[in-house]
Amino acid sequence: MKYRITLAYDGADYLGWQTQAGQPTIQGVLNGALEKLEGAAVTTHAAGRTDAGVHAEGQVVSFSLSCDWEGGNLRRAINGNLPPDIRVIDAATVDEEFHARFDAKGKTYRYQIYLAEVMSPFLIRHAWHYPYALDVERLAVEGLTLVGERDFTAFTVADCEAKTFTRTITEVAVEREGELLKLIFTGDGFLRYQVRTMVAALVESNRGRLKAGSISELIESKDRALAGTPAPARGLTLMKVEY
Repeated sequence: MKYRITLAYDGADYLGWQTQAGQPTIQGVLNGALEKLEGAAVTTHAAGRTDAGVHAEGQVVSFSLSCDWEGGNLRRAINGNLPPDIRVIDAATVDEEFHARFDAKGKTYRYQIYLAEVMSPFLIRHAWHYPYALDVERLAVEGLTLVGERDFTAFTVADCEAKTFTRTITEVAVEREGELLKLIFTGDGFLRYQVRTMVAALVESNRGRLKAGSISELIESKDRALAGTPAPARGLTLMKVEY
């Protein structure tokens, strides 16, 4: 039987989604839990391979098991074999052709920045501490420059294995709750480090320090060296996957 689960996790203590020999990863821990149920190795596919330190509230994972599980029972059984910082939110059967990664139509990521002078200990694992002045209204306006179909070569790593660097961003929203700034990106897909690099570029541009001069010029340059260092992983969360 083919199954689909929605997975939430705090990625601070893990080296990303993808299994790495001898290293703590989300996929490695999940596979271990599933193997206890199946009595054999289980192959899992995630909608997105989150990097080290990145979190998720709505990661989607697909896999096959030999037994017929009711969704609620499967959720409880998997959670019973997972650490508390990884949780299955829901589980259900799907068509045999379903693939969590290849069938995904869109994703939403949230990036959090904490602007107060003193960092909240409750957000230290989930937000970038940036205690400097930002023009939030201007940041929101410049974020709209990223909306549309663009070549995002400048916003990924040099060894990115994607077949094309063109992606379509449908929405960039900026929300502020006190000193917590939330940047929300929705699109058909994202390149490796793309969201974190967009966040860093927006912040640098806001402070007049972006090497390319503006976000538009950075996009046109296709020059990764002009984008600067990506924002820290801890502020990023995969919120939702659309199918």
